[in-house]
Amino acid sequence: MSIGTARDPEVLPAAPPAWRGALLAAALSLGLAQPATASTADSIHYTIEAPQLSAALIQLSQQSGLSIVFADHVVRNLPAPPVVGTMRPSDALDQLLGGTTLNWKLVDGDVIAIYSPTCSSRRDECVQPEDMAGKYPTYVPGIEHTYVYGSRITGSRIRRTGYNAGAPVDVLASPDIELSGAQSLGELLKFVPAVSGNALSTAISNGGNGTATVTLRGLPASNTLVLVNGHRVANDGLAGESVDLNSFAPAAVERIEILKDGASAIYGSDAIAGVVNVIMKQDFHGFLAEGYYGRSQEGDLDTSTATFQYGTGLPDGSFFISASLYQQEPIYSRDRDVSASADTRAIGGSDQRSSATPNARLTLPSGETLIAQGNGYRSATPEDLFDYAPYTTAVVPLERSSVYTNTSYDFSESVTGFIDLHYVETESQATLAPTPVFTAFEQNPLVVAADNIYNPFGVELSDVRRRLLEFPNRRQLNESETTRFSAVVEGLLADWNWDFGYNWSMSKAVESTRAIVNADRLARGIGPADNCQGPPVDDCVAIDLIGPNGAISPAQVNYIKARGEVSGYSKLSGFSANFSRALSGLPAGRTDLAFGLEHRWESTSKRPSDLLANASTIGASNFEATSGSRTVSEVYLETLVPLWKAGDGLQSLDLEAAIRVSDYSDFGSTTNPKITLRWQANPSLLLRANYAEGFRAPSLNELYEGNTEEQAFIDDPCTRAANVGVLPGCKALADPSRNQFLTVKGGNPALRPETSDSYSLGLVWTPGSVQGLVMSADYFHIEQENVVSSSAQFLVNQNARNGAFTDRVSRDDVGNLTLVTANNLNIGERRVRGADLAATWHLPQRPWGQISLKLNSTWIRDYQARLDATAPTLDLAGTFRDEASEGLGGIPEWKSQLSLSWRQDRWKGSYQIHHVDSLSETIPGTGQFRKIDAWTAHDLQLSYTFDILQGLRLSLGIDNLLDEEAPLASSAFNDNIDGRTHELKGRFWYTRLSQRF
Repeated sequence: MSIGTARDPEVLPAAPPAWRGALLAAALSLGLAQPATASTADSIHYTIEAPQLSAALIQLSQQSGLSIVFADHVVRNLPAPPVVGTMRPSDALDQLLGGTTLNWKLVDGDVIAIYSPTCSSRRDECVQPEDMAGKYPTYVPGIEHTYVYGSRITGSRIRRTGYNAGAPVDVLASPDIELSGAQSLGELLKFVPAVSGNALSTAISNGGNGTATVTLRGLPASNTLVLVNGHRVANDGLAGESVDLNSFAPAAVERIEILKDGASAIYGSDAIAGVVNVIMKQDFHGFLAEGYYGRSQEGDLDTSTATFQYGTGLPDGSFFISASLYQQEPIYSRDRDVSASADTRAIGGSDQRSSATPNARLTLPSGETLIAQGNGYRSATPEDLFDYAPYTTAVVPLERSSVYTNTSYDFSESVTGFIDLHYVETESQATLAPTPVFTAFEQNPLVVAADNIYNPFGVELSDVRRRLLEFPNRRQLNESETTRFSAVVEGLLADWNWDFGYNWSMSKAVESTRAIVNADRLARGIGPADNCQGPPVDDCVAIDLIGPNGAISPAQVNYIKARGEVSGYSKLSGFSANFSRALSGLPAGRTDLAFGLEHRWESTSKRPSDLLANASTIGASNFEATSGSRTVSEVYLETLVPLWKAGDGLQSLDLEAAIRVSDYSDFGSTTNPKITLRWQANPSLLLRANYAEGFRAPSLNELYEGNTEEQAFIDDPCTRAANVGVLPGCKALADPSRNQFLTVKGGNPALRPETSDSYSLGLVWTPGSVQGLVMSADYFHIEQENVVSSSAQFLVNQNARNGAFTDRVSRDDVGNLTLVTANNLNIGERRVRGADLAATWHLPQRPWGQISLKLNSTWIRDYQARLDATAPTLDLAGTFRDEASEGLGGIPEWKSQLSLSWRQDRWKGSYQIHHVDSLSETIPGTGQFRKIDAWTAHDLQLSYTFDILQGLRLSLGIDNLLDEEAPLASSAFNDNIDGRTHELKGRFWYTRLSQRF
């Protein structure tokens, strides 16, 4: 089958760094799959599991570091057997091509050509193996962009053959996604060690919106760039700061590449912490029907997914379509011990119950505080608080329906076109406690008039607090619709690889909140009697706000009950042109060059209903409309220059350099370089170092957001008696029963970009004495300036401690906070330092199966954050500060993931351990610190493939095998846990059944 001399591994030298097009920084995860420099004289461990030959050949190239070229139309419809074990590259090729009529041959001294000895009648000429490397810019379905001499990898525009990358990249391939059991990308990425901080998900009820985000290095989601097939797409529809990960069905994803390094020189804005590149499936042949069902041991969180996929080869192209429906039922806070009550003092926490009680709580002008009871009133006690936890959802129900399709067409042997279309609808609904009313602390203060028909005191009452249990629970419904389209034509002309692309995406969203209060009508209903004489006279209904629970009649409820709605969209479109080629002549080898340009249009709009726009509701966010747009033009240049190479080819020193110039219509231009050195010290040791400058353009929402009103979760130092008269801003003791305060935030058109400097130093070690073992360690250092901040908590702290910001922090005569105004400013600074550690060990095949071990850990040495130049620097490493109180979430010093996978014939199994280090938090209202316990979860999955048609596979899995409860976080706003870091669900069972035809 193969050409004689090509079967001798001695004639297959490792391919040098390769050429044909675009950008830099490649892949630790690929480096973990195989040594940095493949020596084909030695056996290599392969794990090739692709149903089609085209993808299998690329996996062989990735795992061996060897260049492979083939014509897409020759291999597109051919299946591939799995190849797992330690063997020579020639043996792996023979196994893959067994059962086909194809041959392979070594050409140009370093490229393996896959060819058919029989010419296709539909082609004008027979291409000989020796001519293939110069003719085919081969696209391989299932890989983002793959050409002769290797493939693009996230972090570089330069196509390369081996895993000699300058920066760490984690790859979660389709088999990894399946073994995780995750049914959403947010759930999948939550346990990636490099992810920490304030990522959104459906585990965030109050303060969430049904979306999911990713936060590398603990930096905000806006500092991690999310790409789809290497292209930018529109952010969340409600003027979001990042792409909604819930808009992807995992079954349609081929793999996820996570670049853990700054990449603004490669991709432009937002890539300060790194890049998450979602590569969608393309290489699929046949029909797949798959069903998934799971349920927690507590009998909730019912989760189901139905997936249908079809793919086929066409005479001059290919076609693939995937459709799925995902449904997740809720978990209620009351159904878990740790979240059942807002009062956690009994288990070492704090009392976060609300002072807005079902029986009205009111303060007389004399200062006496009373509680309504029956037909009268009594003095309030410290225990007269409302426990809202039994009313709320902890995990939000979500439904997602999606369709993804792509097609390719070969215009000629050297020109190919691709079209991708993705449509997704999502719907989620959070249940919140009935609306609270704080008359003294609304945007427009409310007063119960002295002559109101329900006021027995005969004096004005300005401070009345009431939880409206006569109302149904508040429900926040979030609906989104996302459409993405891209078209690319690429080819080869005179040794230049080129591609031209256009992409368009739009995310639309609607958020409606029901059972809130019309503040204008409430003000009239509790106002003077002559201004509210009843429906026969003026259609006004007087409101009994100061009575006991049940005093508000259905007629009164109907008069003041309201619904608020906000709708919006984010839209992005653009075109790109990329060119690349290899330049020979340097003594150390070929130089690679890539350059290109991009131009895009961005726009966003967020419009509230009239009621929300006029600041006329209680129980929802009142805000003004947001609208903005801009254009961006960018050019980039990247090169890979071999500086030195030993005579035996086993040692080398390479330089990678990139620069990108970006011009924004709203703030001007910025230039960002990156430089990488890679030293292959010997066949087993690769050393790498990086320096990059980065930037994040202020989002359209940060620039143009209208004033937004909310009840923010703030810890006021003036509520502690020890601070009164000691701190300059604490003249009187503020009410300690309150923890939410009126806050107004808004955009700032004068914002400048956030900037960063990133450094990294690492090594990849493949000890020859331990077959199949690869280890890596990478130190990272990120410094960020001009951070956009609108921290109400910072303003309150500075006001209390230094008497500052009196123009932004308002207090009443008795010292209570009444309003905090916090618009966006470029005032913050951050510095994050730490290390990524990884190891992969593919053990030799045994009679009882083959085992692979993978360990990934991230260590945060320090996380220095300062809100402005006058503020103290805080080290957030190992701490938890809830996002609701404007913190950056949980930043564990150590976060790790260990996975063991096993396969034997028709059996597959996996065992995963997720570990999060302990955290420190401040107990609200005390200033005291407590420890949030470390948390470890164990996941198990086992599957078997039956010999029915093309394979019926049954999978059974258990998440959180030992039923480890999420640790208490007393300062958490939602459910007394850090829902972004830990999981509330407990032990969770699931099964998956898939049938291929």
